[in-house]
Amino acid sequence: MTPAPAPYAGVEYSRATAWIAWVLFDAVLLVLLGAVHLGVGLLALLRPEILATSRAHLLLPVSLTALAWTHLLLGAVAVVTGVGLLAGFRWARVGAILLACVAALVNFAFVAVYPAWSVIAIVLAGVIVYAVAAHGGEVVGAHGAP
Repeated sequence: MTPAPAPYAGVEYSRATAWIAWVLFDAVLLVLLGAVHLGVGLLALLRPEILATSRAHLLLPVSLTALAWTHLLLGAVAVVTGVGLLAGFRWARVGAILLACVAALVNFAFVAVYPAWSVIAIVLAGVIVYAVAAHGGEVVGAHGAP
């Protein structure tokens, strides 16, 4: 008689800490943020009259076309980086840290315009940098990869 198969034959032991939840949260946040940037970029390209009188257009002295392409580029980079971070790739960890640092700098520049949101975003960027830098490698171990 053969023994019954184990109910779960996945990862037997993982050294992952609770910080891995923050890393996975950061990855999902990057994908969602990238999707929002892609949507705003497409909206600015296809229907510029909707964004023509927005506050963002008045804050930045650039054309809506340049703003649209910037949103499209950053959105694509954020989506790819978020998916790579979910998979545990090292390049995605570096990219996530760079994107978080850029986000912190941009929010610091706009702290006078959006004080509450800017401070929250700067603190969240700091948590992202720490979680990904210190615990980003744990994602690979949690997936069960060697």
